Amino acid sequence: MAWYHLMLDLYGCSVGSLDDEGLLSGVFENLSRLMDLRIIAGPVVVRYVGGEDSPSGEGLSGFMVVAESHVAVHTDTRAGYASIDIYSCKEFDQERVEEYLVEVFKPERVERRLVLRGPRRKRVLLE
Repeated sequence: MAWYHLMLDLYGCSVGSLDDEGLLSGVFENLSRLMDLRIIAGPVVVRYVGGEDSPSGEGLSGFMVVAESHVAVHTDTRAGYASIDIYSCKEFDQERVEEYLVEVFKPERVERRLVLRGPRRKRVLLE
């Protein structure tokens, strides 16, 4: 029984999509429907503007807690970059999720990693 951690790095994204708080809030809502996730908290979207030499740049960070785990998105408008983590205890269609996110952020390049978390974990029944 594994949990699924999809990590996407999107490079060369449309700057407008990386800087739109309403769009990012909508991404969380759409992902919850697309993946059939039950939202517990959020989505919360905050804007960050780092100093000129800030390693974290400038953009939005968003987070949504779901019954199945969480979804996080961080954007950097200076670099045209988005980092997306989707962590779920239930299996989901990774290709469909990635296609949706590519449609939204319009990256020139995508790097993906899928990690199966806790595959050796066993369910313990408490009496």
